[in-house]
Order: sequence, then C-alpha cells, then structure tokens
Amino acid sequence: MAEHFKEASRCRGCLTYLEKPVYLQCGYICCLQCVNSLQKEPNGEGVLCPFCSVVSQKKDIRPNSQLGALVSKIKELEPQLRAVLQMNPRMRKFQVDVTLDVDTANNHLIISEDLRSVRCGYFQQYWRTCAERFIYAICVLGSPRFTSGRHYWEVDVETSKEWDVGVCRESVNRQGVVELSSELGFWTVGSRNGDLFTASTVPLTALLVGPRLHRVGIFLDMDIGIISFYHVSDGSHIFTFTQVSAAEPLRPFFAPANPIKDDQGFLRICPVMNPGTASFPVSPGRGK
Repeated sequence: MAEHFKEASRCRGCLTYLEKPVYLQCGYICCLQCVNSLQKEPNGEGVLCPFCSVVSQKKDIRPNSQLGALVSKIKELEPQLRAVLQMNPRMRKFQVDVTLDVDTANNHLIISEDLRSVRCGYFQQYWRTCAERFIYAICVLGSPRFTSGRHYWEVDVETSKEWDVGVCRESVNRQGVVELSSELGFWTVGSRNGDLFTASTVPLTALLVGPRLHRVGIFLDMDIGIISFYHVSDGSHIFTFTQVSAAEPLRPFFAPANPIKDDQGFLRICPVMNPGTASFPVSPGRGK
C-alpha cells in the first residue's frame, strides 16, 4: 500500500511528487510546469500525450485539486512511508543456508564447488541425466525446499547486467521453454542491460531501482503468502509479491546471464551471517 501511494503521487514527467497536478484530455496526469515539456502539436498550440499522442488544447488541460490535496498529505507522511518501505533488520534472524541444486542446473551452467556461485558457459558441462534438470532454460534451483515459515537469503549480482532471482514452485516446467511469470509459478525480479529492472507479474512490472544494486535481499513469508526483494546496500524496498501460493513446496530460483549478452555475469549466494554482527540501514526515527 505504501509503495502504491508513493507511485501514484509521482509525476511521470519529472518523476518527483506532483506539484499542482493537471490532467490532459486523455486522462494523462502531470505537474502543471511539466506541461511545457510535452511535445507540441505540429503547427499548433496543443500538446501531445507521451503515451497515446492525443492532442490536448489549452482549454482541455484542467487542474486536479483533489489529487493535489492527496499528494500533499502523502508528502507529509513521507517519513512513515520510508520506514514502511525499508528493510527490517530483524529479517536477518530468518536467514537460511541456501545452496545450488546441481541436479536441476541447465547443462551450460558452471557451479562452484561450494555450491554458491553460478555462471553460464559457452560449452555444455554434461551433468548426469536427471528428470528435474532444466533442459532449455538457463537456470538452476536452490535448496532447501520451503513448505512453511519465514526465510531470508541474499544474492550477490555484482556487475552482472542480466539476471533473475526469486522463488518458484517445485512443479514448474523444466523440459521446455520457461516463461518467468507469477501465473506460472515464478515469483522473480530481474535485470536486463543493467538498467532495466522488472518483476515477473502479468504483465511485467517495471521497477525503479536505486543505482549500484550489487546485492539483493529476498524475504519469503509462506504463512501470509508474500515474497519481498530489497536493495541490501541501502535497505530500500524493490518489490513485493502477494498471494504467493503455499500449496506446494517453493524453491529458490537463480538465472544468470547468457554469456553472449554478458560474459562476466554470475550470481553468488551469500553465506549465512550472525544476526549480531551485521545490520541493515535504519530510517531516521525507526526503532531498532
């Protein structure tokens, strides 16, 4: 809810809180001052909507005072919203020792001896034949299986430009082409080209992620059916899936970069840390 309020209050033009919001003829909303930055109608005075190209004349642009009042209230609540969207340091007490399950790994994946690091190579590794192995998709599952409770782990993505991490159902398709979709049992976030981040909703949800994302924190609560992702370096929230089904076991999911697109990309599962020796950033005014 906090994320929804924050997103709904943002101007799509300047990406800050809406100031004196107005809406065009098609319903597009932006700041009053941002109207001047919109593309102008050829040989006319109207402006074009950046999404649907509907032309709005000056008389069509109307203020939205009710939304303006709501945004002002949300700005007042900014400290509380930041606290809600901040990683809770107590999550670390649910940290689990996750390792890679070699028997599920695609044959092009190279897995370290400690079963924590994975990257994709150009040549097949000729793992032994297993019914649970991904045949076409460049991915691997983690152990253990989760059937209930709360679980937390962290994944280093370092400078990899392409990756997907999260959880999936035990029964997901492993023989054919894999489509990362929450409707098909994959709850993941991922990166493309190093600057495009998405969540595997239907349709995909574009994510606003802070710079220098090198480590992702993943918190799964099967008792209430959510999985949340966090930017570990600053504790900021990335995305939360709700209504995650616990009808069958869930597995940690990892998909490193295709070497054709990113030959330096790899994923590494972080070892379990003592809760007393590490902490996450804490928002001002938030209790420990």
